[in-house]
This record gives sequence, structure tokens and C-alpha cells, in this order.
Amino acid sequence: MGYAMWAIVVVTLGLLTGPQTFVVTDAGTFPDKAKCETAMSEGLRTGLDNDPELKAAYHDGYRQYVCVRVEEIGAAHGAK
Repeated sequence: MGYAMWAIVVVTLGLLTGPQTFVVTDAGTFPDKAKCETAMSEGLRTGLDNDPELKAAYHDGYRQYVCVRVEEIGAAHGAK
């Protein structure tokens, strides 16, 4: 296994549109899950204050933020 990289991902799910996800590119990537989660927590505490609509969606459960490990090409599929 090579270098580990983690990123913050936003997940939403619409009744008619289905799942939508996107990476929070402004935050960058992180070498481990703990650092990703720390940055995500700090960002949620400060960043959502600037957008009441996003803040409400997050607190009501319509918008979730998760740390996801970035897959190396073929790593999850058994390639060597």
C-alpha cells in the first residue's frame, strides 16, 4: 500500500435527483482520517455560520460531511 490520502466529501440525497456527492476541494487532502475529521469539525464550526441555509440543511440531516479515503488506482479492486 502506498501513501494514504483522505478528503472531506459532502453527501446529499434528493427524492427525485438521487444521491449527490462532491469533494470539498478548498480544504485539501489529509494524510490520515483523524486529521481529516479535525479539519472537518473546525470547518463545520466556523464555515456554516456564513450560510444559514447550508447550516440548517446540515443540522436537519439533509447534508452530511464525511472523511473518505482516496482510492489508489485499482487498490480497492485487488490490483497489484
